[in-house]
Amino acid sequence: MRESATEVVARARAVLAGGVDAARAAIADSRLAERLDDHQVLNVAALTVDSSWGGCVFDEQGTGKTITMIATFDLLVERNLADVLVVMAPKSMVREWEVQFEHFAEGVYRVAVVDGSKAEKTKALTSGADVVVMNYESAVTSEPAVRLLARRCRAVLAVDESFNVKNPDARRTGAIARIREWCTHAFALCGTPAPNSPADMVAQFDLVDFGHTFGAVRLDEEPEVALNQVREAVTERGHYVRNLKSVVLKDLPGRSFNRVKVQMQPVQAAAYAATLEGLITDVRQITDAEFRRQAVSFLARRSSLLRLCSDPSGVLDGYEELPAKVAALDDLLDQLVNQQNEKVVLWSFYRSNLDNLAVRYGPLGLVRVDGSIPSEERREAVRRFQEDDNVMVFLGNPAAAGAGLTLHRSRIAVYESLSNQAAHYLQSLDRIHRRGQAREVEYITLLCEGTIEEPEYNRLLTKAQTQAELLGDPPDPQPTRVLLLEELLTLRASMGRASRNG
Repeated sequence: MRESATEVVARARAVLAGGVDAARAAIADSRLAERLDDHQVLNVAALTVDSSWGGCVFDEQGTGKTITMIATFDLLVERNLADVLVVMAPKSMVREWEVQFEHFAEGVYRVAVVDGSKAEKTKALTSGADVVVMNYESAVTSEPAVRLLARRCRAVLAVDESFNVKNPDARRTGAIARIREWCTHAFALCGTPAPNSPADMVAQFDLVDFGHTFGAVRLDEEPEVALNQVREAVTERGHYVRNLKSVVLKDLPGRSFNRVKVQMQPVQAAAYAATLEGLITDVRQITDAEFRRQAVSFLARRSSLLRLCSDPSGVLDGYEELPAKVAALDDLLDQLVNQQNEKVVLWSFYRSNLDNLAVRYGPLGLVRVDGSIPSEERREAVRRFQEDDNVMVFLGNPAAAGAGLTLHRSRIAVYESLSNQAAHYLQSLDRIHRRGQAREVEYITLLCEGTIEEPEYNRLLTKAQTQAELLGDPPDPQPTRVLLLEELLTLRASMGRASRNG
């Protein structure tokens, strides 16, 4: 493969540069081509050039990556280059692949979901299905059976939300890489391929092209240098497609971002101040070497500051005060739901918060999707929110519901608390801003003024802005005692200013 890699990349880029008419001519043998948007036609043509081994589909969320993949596989089958498609996806996405194949490919392919007991998974993998879909955990536990399937036929591998394989040392990455060795083609699908660091891109390209793009690259420890290394490697050798909604979905309405700053309640503010002061004192009193040994513990204590901003009841025994954000939500949801009859997507990160919010806003007509909700119930929750006029609130954890779901019946998303993973936040933005949305979209983020939440939110916005350029973000600095102390002292000063202004 490596001998022809340079030629393959050159041919794919020539296809993209040649325009949609030439691309349609190149895939004239595709029976699904007429159903594709122009950017999907270009994608399929570029991904199926002669001698291609696959590629990375880094189209922005909501542009139809799944449809691109279905049409690509269908064309490979039509050209007698593939027999079966193996899809690996996050748990929340598995059933969506089944639905999309049934809808777009019109029942031509038989789809089997690898789920349940070990025996049930084996049965699905040996059922003779044209498409097998599994979550990442099943990819690990069923690796031998999947490898055997790939050895017996010409298998194509599709890894959905492929940033999940960014860590080359992780079990799932190793299992999927070993499976890929037996597959004729591999495709990485992700709208946020580098949510935390340019290095996130490396494992995804390696999975697809066996090191063609990054095999000769050793990333520098200096973030800016590493960023340039990744950009150069992808620009020169990367086989990928990338489409933005602003370009390919020109009729999609715009979106706006609004911060709502709230003042913490008295007990809440006192608990936050005490926790902050205690952390400052402890960080000051230890050495750099001691901090490195205890970094996980100190960063966990920093995270507790975020929980205190959101709902102290999750970390503070006996807390009975109404948290500031819940008070703000009461007013906001009353205005949006009761007065304006708007459906609202409400995002919250912490399990205890989700429990409390589900009870509090249940009377508004609420459905919930988080890690505690089984897959079938998640699909039903989405259906009810989209179709039932009496269901006005979708309550979700972005880690579980941030990818793959369509919630465009609402035009408003409210963030009560933020995920600690940039990818979750970036993906959650597109649940309401996607194909089919007819109205301007608004994101409302509740932030406790003068607290750690403000720099955390700014960090996410920086990542979102950089992610829009695809090439990744400079990685966050490694935590050190001095950096943490500087941040905590700044937070204390900000809290003092907010208190005086209040």
